[in-house]
Amino acid sequence: MAHKLFSLVMMLVLALPVVIFAFAGDEYKAPTPAEVMQNQIADAIKIYGEKKEMFRKDVLDLFERKEKFARDKGDLKTLNQIKKEKDAFFENGKDPTLFFVTDQKRFLELAKLDLIKAYEKTIKDCLKMKLDVEAEGFSKDLEEIKAGKVKAVVKKAKPIFLEAPFSAEAAKTAQMELAKSLNKPIEAMIDLGKGVKLEMVLIPAGKFMMGSPASEVGRKDNEAQHEVTLTKPFYMGKYEVTQEQWQAVMGNNPSQIKGARLPVTNVSWNDCQDFIKKLNAKTNGGYRLPTEAEWEYACRAGTTTAYSYGDNITKSDANYGPGGKSVAVGGYKPNAFGLFDMHGNVWEWCEDFKTGTNHILRGGSFGFKESTARSSHQGNYIPTYQDVFGGFRLVRIS
Repeated sequence: MAHKLFSLVMMLVLALPVVIFAFAGDEYKAPTPAEVMQNQIADAIKIYGEKKEMFRKDVLDLFERKEKFARDKGDLKTLNQIKKEKDAFFENGKDPTLFFVTDQKRFLELAKLDLIKAYEKTIKDCLKMKLDVEAEGFSKDLEEIKAGKVKAVVKKAKPIFLEAPFSAEAAKTAQMELAKSLNKPIEAMIDLGKGVKLEMVLIPAGKFMMGSPASEVGRKDNEAQHEVTLTKPFYMGKYEVTQEQWQAVMGNNPSQIKGARLPVTNVSWNDCQDFIKKLNAKTNGGYRLPTEAEWEYACRAGTTTAYSYGDNITKSDANYGPGGKSVAVGGYKPNAFGLFDMHGNVWEWCEDFKTGTNHILRGGSFGFKESTARSSHQGNYIPTYQDVFGGFRLVRIS
């Protein structure tokens, strides 16, 4: 079994195909021998890595067969040598892939020699067909190969990037893949002390249409649609900042309507900056208010409708409308990114200026009509403004 596997992989790696030139305009460009070799080496290494445990068993079988052969011949010297090699291999936990290709330098040299032969044949074929320019190009590549400049290439992972519209499933998949690639959690939990936690959700980079179409009910003139690309992922607060979180950082609670899990209110844009400054000093830092584009992208979560729930919203979807009061965060279903209360409950300050010194608020609030809770709706106030309807959520660069 081991011998067959070894032979199979070595054939895969070292048997470079004969280069055939098919002249069919610009529709197809054959890979160069260098590219073929690089891909084959990378594939072989990948195969070895994926089947490491199977190879380890095969190595053991190989040692046992060698021992039996030496024992049957009565060759005690060879038998003792094999046992020493076997013990050293398993005691040191050596990689079985390195056992099969015992001398990687020699392995690569053999591949390089085969590549040189392929290049030399290609150059001769080009000259026969009077393709002097092509022959000259391959000659330059050949010199680099002989100089040892050709190495196995490991492809970089494709960046995780979402382009709206995208499904809830695509959003979840992107979050999982991004978390894996960054070696970070999809949901980060930061300890603020005394059992109070700050929960953040990882949001992948992406592209979307910000604003609303002219046909959207409740649309305002300041919602002209335009394409926005967010090039970097970020963490966003799973919930609006709560009163217990504000208390843990600031040591007070300015909210008119009290409740530990209620969103903190009666905070101005300037107050939010003071909170962020203290939070950054208390933790590893990196926190800020979201930009308006980050907020809308995160709120939409791949949707192009008026709300992340569709073109209509009901009282079972969010806390909005005349009367009422703020409610505990997380009481309604989250959007596709896992963010709660992006529509309604309380207005949320953004980092951006609107006009003059005014800063933008998003998301609508209890006490306001449903159209103000649309994904694209924006309000704005001076940075010192405070009221019972206004709060915020945080962003942290991943």
